[in-house]
Amino acid sequence: MNTPTHDPYLDTIRRSREDKYLKYLKERSRERLKKDESSKRSFFKQEVRLTDYINLSEDFANILIFTLVLIIPYSVGIIFIFLIIAKFNIETFEGINISNPVIYWTIGYEIVAFLILILIIKSSISFRKSK
Repeated sequence: MNTPTHDPYLDTIRRSREDKYLKYLKERSRERLKKDESSKRSFFKQEVRLTDYINLSEDFANILIFTLVLIIPYSVGIIFIFLIIAKFNIETFEGINISNPVIYWTIGYEIVAFLILILIIKSSISFRKSK
């Protein structure tokens, strides 16, 4: 059986290593706080990471984002044309002769981009008010 023996020298070394590690952790947390404070001063200099919002593997997240970039603007474009241009009328919507589906995507992309810009501006204004 190995019974632990009391060795003052080893205890001193162990305590010293623990103290150094705790000191390192404190310095690291201070550096992180300083970095966070400096990055929070400007809204547009903040770092945005998708992994903070999406808990998926990187490969699956890339595939999902690519698919959503294709589907969402196309759907928004079709809905916009149906609601605004055709005014809820299916006959008018079917009568619109758009042979290229990229046009639907382009219209939807512009609408989605406009909405995202509005959200960014709104977030920037509320960020400045919270300071």
